[in-house]
Amino acid sequence: MFTTIKGWFGLSKENKETLKDNIRSEINIMDAVVAHVKWKIRLEDYLNGTSTETLDPIIICRDDQCTLGKWIYGPALKYFSDSDEFRQLRTDHARFHFLAGNVVKKVQENDRASAEVMMTNEYPQVSHKVVRALSELNRQMMEK
Repeated sequence: MFTTIKGWFGLSKENKETLKDNIRSEINIMDAVVAHVKWKIRLEDYLNGTSTETLDPIIICRDDQCTLGKWIYGPALKYFSDSDEFRQLRTDHARFHFLAGNVVKKVQENDRASAEVMMTNEYPQVSHKVVRALSELNRQMMEK
């Protein structure tokens, strides 16, 4: 649960809604969830050789290039820099991108066995953590 939004406590209902509106104007959290869920399909297709995409593991490893990454390294800091949950999201998101990039790298090196191990072990765990944290944040943003 994202319990620490700077200035959240003690705000009037109207000011809380304004703060939520500001966050919503910066990022669509559910779009970020969908984008990260779709990575599993993209990686599975790449691993199976059915992808038509050209994927670059160096770019994929960068957790500050996707919409969510740009937000968590930028505007989100205004609201969540003191939040342990937010710091954990950043850590998990970075790990997500590291693993996704390494799956692609292993496929490119023809080491499909290692890529499959990552896809069945750590990748789903980290992906779930990112999606769960974003879903919780979205739930809080929807509360009145």
